[in-house]
Amino acid sequence: MPDFDVVIIGSGFAGHCAALEAAAAGVRVLMVESEGAVGGSSKLSTGMMMAAGTRFQKERGIDDEPDRLFRHYVTANQWLVQPSLARRLCYDAPETLEWLSDLGVEVIDVIKSGEEDRARGHVTHGGAAIIETLSGQLNQFGNVDIALGTRVDRLVQKDGAVAGIGVGADEISAGAVIVATGGMSANHDMLDRWMPGVLDQANGPLYHQSTPWARGDAIVLAEQVGAQILSGLGSRAPAWPFGGGYLPGYMMVVNRLGRRFYNESESYSASEVAFLSQPGTLGFMVFDDASKRAMVRPSDVEPYMRILLPETDYLQQAWTSAAVDDHVALGHVFRADTIEALAQQMGLPEANLAGSVKRYNQLVDAGEDSDYLKPAEVLRPITTAPFYGVQMKLNMLALTAIGMRTDHEACVIHENSLPIPGLYAAGECVGGVLGSIYVGSGNSVANCTVFGRVAGRNAARFAMGGEA
Repeated sequence: MPDFDVVIIGSGFAGHCAALEAAAAGVRVLMVESEGAVGGSSKLSTGMMMAAGTRFQKERGIDDEPDRLFRHYVTANQWLVQPSLARRLCYDAPETLEWLSDLGVEVIDVIKSGEEDRARGHVTHGGAAIIETLSGQLNQFGNVDIALGTRVDRLVQKDGAVAGIGVGADEISAGAVIVATGGMSANHDMLDRWMPGVLDQANGPLYHQSTPWARGDAIVLAEQVGAQILSGLGSRAPAWPFGGGYLPGYMMVVNRLGRRFYNESESYSASEVAFLSQPGTLGFMVFDDASKRAMVRPSDVEPYMRILLPETDYLQQAWTSAAVDDHVALGHVFRADTIEALAQQMGLPEANLAGSVKRYNQLVDAGEDSDYLKPAEVLRPITTAPFYGVQMKLNMLALTAIGMRTDHEACVIHENSLPIPGLYAAGECVGGVLGSIYVGSGNSVANCTVFGRVAGRNAARFAMGGEA
């Protein structure tokens, strides 16, 4: 008899959901976490989850269904995502969200924050709150053990199946193992290997939205057992001295040629694609003193300030007039009395930037962005001196969905294209689920929770003598 029926490596969203499902199946579970507390990088997320056809949408009069999301998902990825994985994600997400809600995760709103044609971003109180709820539920089971501060360094194989884990000189036998170790954002050697160019110093230092323990351990484990590794999505957002991700939509953004190139109010998923198409993947935000002085915090600000997440009242708190002044003093923000002088400071062609500003102001006067279709309510002129400019770099790494290839049952696939008996994986350490473009708001949370549950159920069944 093995030491445990199911061993789960990692304790983020995927690990917790897997543990809850396996525990509910009645098997003996061990969850192993390398950090000193559970949660991993999941605790740092917004906790927003993408789902279509939920009761929360219906309550708000939003007409949606999983198949609509599925078609949007695979089309946006140009069918470069495995359809069976995308279908499982889209069709299981609403039931998984309601499962989370029944466990105590509160859904406080449903918003449209990505490039969807429906509001599908289910807003919660954040990743830390979700982990707290899931952990509380898990503690109610008497058949679950948790080992903290324990970094797994190998998978143990027996008769062609994965049958345990190794930590230094110690080994723990298991009926099945689930890998849910998260991404590789904090491991520069791993990033350089799997995301060539992401560490390009010309694009500035790399920032990542994960813990220091996001070291790509799943890649090492995958190579030990001959698992296929898919290099899929590595989602990056433009960053600047104030942060990264979304930016005030009234800003005009130009490339290093001084030319505007996209709708500045788009989500970070669209921003990444737009920036990657530009020379040097650099951008420069330009705004005037009137807009700068209008940057205030109160909740009754003008509509053009309500642009952190489109169609919501969430505010971009970092952008205030005082913050801009602080960063001008630090040399992070350029300031000049003329557009031409500002262009000179930023190293842009003066005539090009002056022409782009003139064209932008014409669109503002007309009340319609006929070039890039930015919403009229966030259009602001650039006419009042002094003028300001901020360099943007594509160096905010949101996630690295690169890792083991799985099928739609969360079974890890060997290099020979057959499932590896006894091995399952879920979450950010899996490649191929999220495709090449980050679609929707809360896509990663949906991926972790949906496939974490799938992995937990199937690992428990395999450990009890069922088929892979």
